[in-house]
Amino acid sequence: MDSLLPSVPTLLVLEVLDGTPGHGYEIARRIEERSERALRLKEGTLYPLLYRLEHDGYVVGEWQEVPNGRRLRVYALTEAGSRRLAQSRSEWIARARGVDHILGHREVTALGPA
Repeated sequence: MDSLLPSVPTLLVLEVLDGTPGHGYEIARRIEERSERALRLKEGTLYPLLYRLEHDGYVVGEWQEVPNGRRLRVYALTEAGSRRLAQSRSEWIARARGVDHILGHREVTALGPA
Protein backbone atom coordinates (compact mmCIF):
# COMPACT_ATOMS: atom_id res chain seq x y z
CA MET A 1 0.00 0.00 0.00
CA ASP A 2 2.83 2.41 0.80
CA SER A 3 4.06 2.15 -2.80
CA LEU A 4 0.69 3.14 -4.31
CA LEU A 5 1.12 6.90 -4.55
CA PRO A 6 4.88 7.32 -5.07
CA SER A 7 4.72 5.18 -8.22
CA VAL A 8 2.09 7.37 -9.90
CA PRO A 9 4.38 10.27 -10.95
CA THR A 10 6.85 7.79 -12.45
CA LEU A 11 4.09 6.10 -14.43
CA LEU A 12 2.77 9.44 -15.69
CA VAL A 13 6.18 10.73 -16.81
CA LEU A 14 7.07 7.50 -18.58
CA GLU A 15 3.65 7.42 -20.24
CA VAL A 16 3.84 10.94 -21.68
CA LEU A 17 7.38 10.29 -22.93
CA ASP A 18 6.32 7.08 -24.71
CA GLY A 19 7.07 7.82 -28.35
CA THR A 20 7.39 11.59 -27.85
CA PRO A 21 10.47 13.13 -26.21
CA GLY A 22 10.01 16.35 -24.27
CA HIS A 23 11.58 18.86 -21.93
CA GLY A 24 10.43 19.37 -18.36
CA TYR A 25 7.78 22.02 -18.96
CA GLU A 26 6.41 20.03 -21.91
CA ILE A 27 6.18 16.87 -19.80
CA ALA A 28 4.32 18.72 -17.04
CA ARG A 29 1.96 20.31 -19.57
CA ARG A 30 1.19 16.96 -21.23
CA ILE A 31 0.33 15.38 -17.89
CA GLU A 32 -1.94 18.28 -17.02
CA GLU A 33 -3.65 18.27 -20.43
CA ARG A 34 -4.06 14.51 -20.74
CA SER A 35 -5.53 14.33 -17.23
CA GLU A 36 -8.00 17.10 -18.16
CA ARG A 37 -6.31 19.36 -15.58
CA ALA A 38 -6.89 16.86 -12.75
CA LEU A 39 -3.19 16.12 -12.23
CA ARG A 40 -0.20 18.41 -12.03
CA LEU A 41 3.46 17.73 -11.30
CA LYS A 42 5.27 20.66 -9.74
CA GLU A 43 8.91 21.42 -10.55
CA GLY A 44 10.01 20.20 -7.11
CA THR A 45 8.59 16.78 -7.93
CA LEU A 46 9.21 16.59 -11.68
CA TYR A 47 12.90 17.48 -12.00
CA PRO A 48 14.21 15.21 -9.22
CA LEU A 49 12.09 12.44 -10.74
CA LEU A 50 13.57 13.05 -14.21
CA TYR A 51 17.10 12.99 -12.76
CA ARG A 52 16.35 9.71 -10.97
CA LEU A 53 14.80 8.16 -14.10
CA GLU A 54 17.85 9.22 -16.09
CA HIS A 55 20.21 7.84 -13.44
CA ASP A 56 18.28 4.55 -13.45
CA GLY A 57 18.50 4.31 -17.26
CA TYR A 58 14.77 4.70 -17.97
CA VAL A 59 15.15 8.00 -19.80
CA VAL A 60 18.01 9.72 -21.56
CA GLY A 61 18.41 13.48 -21.52
CA GLU A 62 20.04 15.53 -24.23
CA TRP A 63 20.70 19.26 -24.33
CA GLN A 64 19.12 20.97 -27.34
CA GLU A 65 19.40 24.57 -28.40
CA VAL A 66 16.17 26.36 -29.26
CA PRO A 67 15.80 29.33 -31.64
CA ASN A 68 16.02 31.98 -28.89
CA GLY A 69 19.49 30.69 -27.96
CA ARG A 70 18.40 28.90 -24.79
CA ARG A 71 19.23 25.29 -24.14
CA LEU A 72 16.62 22.78 -23.00
CA ARG A 73 17.18 19.29 -21.65
CA VAL A 74 14.97 16.99 -23.72
CA TYR A 75 14.17 13.57 -22.31
CA ALA A 76 13.33 10.41 -24.23
CA LEU A 77 12.34 6.94 -23.14
CA THR A 78 15.00 4.22 -23.39
CA GLU A 79 14.32 0.53 -24.06
CA ALA A 80 14.61 -0.07 -20.31
CA GLY A 81 12.14 2.77 -19.81
CA SER A 82 9.68 1.14 -22.20
CA ARG A 83 9.93 -2.11 -20.23
CA ARG A 84 9.49 -0.21 -16.95
CA LEU A 85 6.43 1.56 -18.42
CA ALA A 86 4.83 -1.75 -19.39
CA GLN A 87 5.47 -3.09 -15.88
CA SER A 88 4.15 0.09 -14.25
CA ARG A 89 1.00 0.00 -16.40
CA SER A 90 0.30 -3.59 -15.32
CA GLU A 91 0.88 -2.72 -11.66
CA TRP A 92 -1.40 0.31 -11.92
CA ILE A 93 -4.20 -1.69 -13.55
CA ALA A 94 -4.04 -4.26 -10.75
CA ARG A 95 -4.08 -1.53 -8.08
CA ALA A 96 -6.91 0.35 -9.79
CA ARG A 97 -8.97 -2.84 -9.87
CA GLY A 98 -8.34 -3.33 -6.17
CA VAL A 99 -9.45 0.21 -5.38
CA ASP A 100 -12.48 -0.24 -7.64
CA HIS A 101 -13.46 -3.38 -5.71
CA ILE A 102 -13.19 -1.54 -2.41
CA LEU A 103 -15.34 1.30 -3.76
CA GLY A 104 -17.92 -1.23 -4.91
CA HIS A 105 -17.70 -0.36 -8.62
CA ARG A 106 -19.45 2.97 -8.03
CA GLU A 107 -19.35 5.49 -10.80
CA VAL A 108 -17.69 8.69 -9.63
CA THR A 109 -18.91 12.06 -10.87
CA ALA A 110 -17.70 15.58 -10.20
CA LEU A 111 -20.17 15.77 -7.32
CA GLY A 112 -19.19 12.46 -5.73
CA PRO A 113 -20.33 8.83 -6.02
CA ALA A 114 -23.41 8.24 -8.15
